[in-house]
Amino acid sequence: MKNHPDLPQYLRIADELRVKLRKLPLGAPFETEHALTEAYGVSRGTIRQALNVLEQEGLLVRSQGRGSFRSQPNVPTYRAHLSEDVASHIRRIGTTSGISDLSITLVRAPSEITDSLEIPRGTKVRKVSRVRTIDGVPAVYCVGYLRADLVPPFFKRDFKTSLSSLVRESLHLHLSVRTLECLAVKADETVAAALSIPQGTAVLELRFFCRTYRDQPLLLDVLYFTPAQSLQFELITP
Repeated sequence: MKNHPDLPQYLRIADELRVKLRKLPLGAPFETEHALTEAYGVSRGTIRQALNVLEQEGLLVRSQGRGSFRSQPNVPTYRAHLSEDVASHIRRIGTTSGISDLSITLVRAPSEITDSLEIPRGTKVRKVSRVRTIDGVPAVYCVGYLRADLVPPFFKRDFKTSLSSLVRESLHLHLSVRTLECLAVKADETVAAALSIPQGTAVLELRFFCRTYRDQPLLLDVLYFTPAQSLQFELITP
């Protein structure tokens, strides 16, 4: 709880618990008030204030006698339609784009990814991480996960554009649905190192989720943009 020492203690605790909650799948049980009181060395009243904040945000639901559970925030839904992928947009506006630190591995998917791709826990997926540069400067850190049972192996030499374009054009897999989520988040250690920015810097997180024409979840690609970058896209509210 070293960050923002000017904030009340319960808000600093709420900030840390918020990060923990977002890593849990929906419905997962959360730590008890007693456990949190001991872990942070504060009064139960302070912990309850922190949990009240998260409950008001919709991240946590508490049930007497059962405990606390990860919930889904009740926020408005927006749909974002992009007429082109990020790489094409960069080329169109006349700047030079490139890829660095490209890594393609087969890994066991985190629980959040297995839930999104609708696969059993522990299933291996293809993980593609890379840094997109603009005029030689790191601008976007990207990490994507693809279902290995639907996507055959591919190699670094195949990677020339966005992950969805690679799947669609190089691997000849058709995507029927593409959705986008936008979040403002703080750069963790990995994102900060990739983009050469201080840890905790505010970045824009875009999550692309694609399905095949048979409505099978295929890939989740998460992009983190530095504060210096800007995007233009159309938002349509339901």
